[in-house]
Amino acid sequence: MVRKIFVACLILVALYLGIGLAFHLKWKSELAACREMRRAQGEFVEPEVFGGVLGLVFDVTNWPVYAWVNFYHDGTPCTHSRKVGDSDEEGAVRYVVDSFGKRLQSVSLQSPNAAQAIRGQYAEFVSPELLEAWAKDVSKAPGRVVSSPWPDRIEITGLVKEGADKYAVTGFVVEITSVELANGGAAVKIPVRIVVEKREGRWLITEYAEER
Repeated sequence: MVRKIFVACLILVALYLGIGLAFHLKWKSELAACREMRRAQGEFVEPEVFGGVLGLVFDVTNWPVYAWVNFYHDGTPCTHSRKVGDSDEEGAVRYVVDSFGKRLQSVSLQSPNAAQAIRGQYAEFVSPELLEAWAKDVSKAPGRVVSSPWPDRIEITGLVKEGADKYAVTGFVVEITSVELANGGAAVKIPVRIVVEKREGRWLITEYAEER
């Protein structure tokens, strides 16, 4: 009888620590993504106090408390670090669109490996559904069509909140040649409308339409 109780206790402890380890790994991953996004927006990112082995021990042994607090506050590392307002959301949306715009020149739509390049370059900023639609039909995807001019960036001219977790962004895809690369300016400006939505704590492009 005592042996059975001992084995049952060991199983419960192992299960408890296993859940705690999973919680720790997920939280650390989300925290790293949050800190990277805030750095990219030019914000000061405070140093991590409980990191390394100490942070692991705290998370694994006290995960029920942390999990309850996160659930109660509907939290992610970003929402725990500070109150997120519209201006913070707009900054995150602008970061996604700006970063995506810088990837356009890296995807040659005439290449036989275009689908692979689309997945590799855009996955960080585009919803899985839109990403797969582009990969299946690269003619509908944005990217580099000819050697020159090529897409250099996206200039944002308007940003409108359309819902709790949804923004519509308007602007231009700026294409340049070697002349503009040296002297600045734009060879071509293509109007574009982009919808960015929050999915599981991440802002992702869900709609993209150029007016050529």
